[in-house]
Amino acid sequence: MHPRPYFTWTSLVLAPAALVMAWAGVPAYVAALAACVAYFITAKDFSKFTGPIQVFSLLLSAIVLGVILGEKQVWNMIFLGGAMLFAGLATYGRMIFFKVFRYVNHLWLEPLLLIFSLAFFAAGVWQGYTWYTFVFTVPVLVFALVIFRGIVKDSRQLKPTHLKAYQVAVNSEAPEFELADENGNKVRLSDFRGNRHLLLVFVRGDWCPGCHIMLRAYQREAERLKQKNIHVLSIGPDPTGVNKEMVQRLGLSFNVLADEGQRTAMRYGVQLQEYANEFAEKYEEGIPLPASFLIDKNGKVRYVSRPDRVGEFLNPELIFPIIDQLDSASSL
Repeated sequence: MHPRPYFTWTSLVLAPAALVMAWAGVPAYVAALAACVAYFITAKDFSKFTGPIQVFSLLLSAIVLGVILGEKQVWNMIFLGGAMLFAGLATYGRMIFFKVFRYVNHLWLEPLLLIFSLAFFAAGVWQGYTWYTFVFTVPVLVFALVIFRGIVKDSRQLKPTHLKAYQVAVNSEAPEFELADENGNKVRLSDFRGNRHLLLVFVRGDWCPGCHIMLRAYQREAERLKQKNIHVLSIGPDPTGVNKEMVQRLGLSFNVLADEGQRTAMRYGVQLQEYANEFAEKYEEGIPLPASFLIDKNGKVRYVSRPDRVGEFLNPELIFPIIDQLDSASSL
């Protein structure tokens, strides 16, 4: 069965319904409860699907919550709607603008958005808030702070890797591996030798929203990569069952290999042995780092993503010219 974002769909119904309830005369705290539920059930889906519909649903329910708590007073609706919007952006803005901010870049983003949120909230206090205004806004603000704490913790653990290069460097021989894909079929690096170029994408696991965004970025380039005779393989620490569900959910046309025990990640030097974060899946060996390696059909590494930019996106302007040069050289 293909995974569906049922929580998101429910939220997209529940948030507008909450607004209608408030305008129809239902007590504001009842309508606000519905909007708050809509917000947090979307958050539950966000870690798995991490798509535009989750972004829209999350921000919609945040604004609706603020507007309802404003209780038809124009300035209160503006202040509280703005406060909840900025709180939502502080929580998931990094994922929304992931191409720029990546996993841990520009750590000023969340504090700045939280300041805006608190400023909007404080601006309406003089007009008077009810007890349930605090009951339903504080959890949203606290959730944003908890997420930011996780990002800071992530940053501190990833920074030591910035000083090191990966063990596999450009122009070196790519280490062999044999791993099971999401269907249980064995895949070897040598299977592609003399036939196709290979782009390896290491991910941290299905728990990682940023990795989902990365995989979708590669998927968007799938046709162009195919035209250039480049085959994409993703490698992660999860078992085949988890990978199969992720492939279906994200609509990937390439395979995700199960590197349980993270031996392949260790060979490529993209594995962090000591890692602790309450939002991360727990693996005994530690955790892989998001990284990309372009391997030509002769088994040589031709491109490595930068370790000082953990989560560097696929940039066709970096990948495709390298392949064009290789193909031109081989045709001479």
